[in-house]
Formats: sequence, C-alpha cells, structure tokens
Amino acid sequence: MDVPNEQTESAVEEEGAVLGGPPRAPRLPPWYPVPFLVVVIAVVQLFLPDSVTIGPIWLIPVVELLGIPLSWVIWTWSRSGRFPVGDEVLGQAMAAYLCFLAAASGLNAALLLRTLLYDVGEEPGRLLFAGFAVLAINVLTFGLIYWWIDGGGPRKRVLGLATRWDFQFPQQAGGHDWTPSMLDYLFTAYTNIIAFSPTDTMPLTHRVKALFTVQSAISLVTVLVTVSRAINMLPM
Repeated sequence: MDVPNEQTESAVEEEGAVLGGPPRAPRLPPWYPVPFLVVVIAVVQLFLPDSVTIGPIWLIPVVELLGIPLSWVIWTWSRSGRFPVGDEVLGQAMAAYLCFLAAASGLNAALLLRTLLYDVGEEPGRLLFAGFAVLAINVLTFGLIYWWIDGGGPRKRVLGLATRWDFQFPQQAGGHDWTPSMLDYLFTAYTNIIAFSPTDTMPLTHRVKALFTVQSAISLVTVLVTVSRAINMLPM
C-alpha cells in the first residue's frame, strides 16, 4: 500500500524536462470518492437493526467517519512535505482504517447470521433490509480497498509508476493506455459478490485473491443464509 513520495513526483517532472518538453505537473487522483463512500457506508450502518451491530448504533459509524478528516490531514501534510514520514504513515493509517471497515462489514454479516439462527425477534422486513444493507456495505468497503491497493495505490497508477498490478482489467489486457477509476473497482467488488468469482477483471496477486475469498464468504453467508431465510419469514 505504498504511495509515491515527493521525490518520486519530482523525478516525473524532471523526466519531462530532460525530454525537451515542459515539466509535467503530476495529475493526482481525486480524493473526494473516499469521503463520499465512507459517508454512505456510515449512513447505511445507522439504519441497521440493533441486533446487527455492537454497542450503541452510532458507535461504528462515528469511528468510520473519523477516518475522513484523519486521512485528509495525513494526505495533505505528506503532499506539502511538512509531515516527516508522510507517505509511510499515510499507507499504514489507510491500511489500518480499511482493515477496520472490512472487519465491520464481516461483523455485520456474522451478527445478522446469529440473529437469524437464534431468532431474537426481529421483524422479517427489518431482517430483509439488513441483508441488503450488509451487501451494500460489502461492495462499497471492498471496492474502496481494491481502489487503494491496486498497483501500489491511486497516485502511482495516475502517475504511471505502477509496476506490480493486483488486477488485470480487460482494457489493460488489450494493451490500451487506460487507468481504472473508483467505479471500476466498485463494479469489480459488485460482480464478486454476485458471481462469487472473478468476471471480466482478474485478480493477479495473493493478497487480492485472499480479499476476494473474504468478500465472497461474507456475501455467501448474507445471500444464501440471511436474505433467503428473511424472505421465507415474510407473510405470504
């Protein structure tokens, strides 16, 4: 989960000067998809039944939202050079934060399964909503993770410095000069929970294959056990 530092970006600018053209200003990826997706995840968490979360209903969403200003401060300081170990800290902080999001998604699925197995008295409609909500959280969370780790991070991809890709998209296999966006990773996460396997985008590294397995396992529990049983509980 490394992120290019200031020296790397300076090297890109110097390369442009050596080739006879003006220095190329690095085109950094937009940061706004991250807070947007986190806000959506937190809002969905707030509407989950009490039995599908731990502690107060607001606890996990608040922790998720705290990651937005934290990540933004570290990102800004690392870019300005005022943060002595900005890139390393940014990578570690984002890794820990994304692990928390993935753990929260798995916890929701496990608690939802426990709710159904032990019949705590939730209304069928609430359980059905919770099942679809857990699936939505799954897609948004893992789409964000895939966006962050592929090729060493979004900044490396945009700067053309990615040397070890975690995914192979059809456009890349065809040799096109193309860089995936957040929507591409969300679609990959969505197809993984629907098909329980890769579709047009192939996982290349062990870490992504492990993440695909975890995501599919969460969705398998949710779809085959939780949602199906909730539907059966609805009055005919």
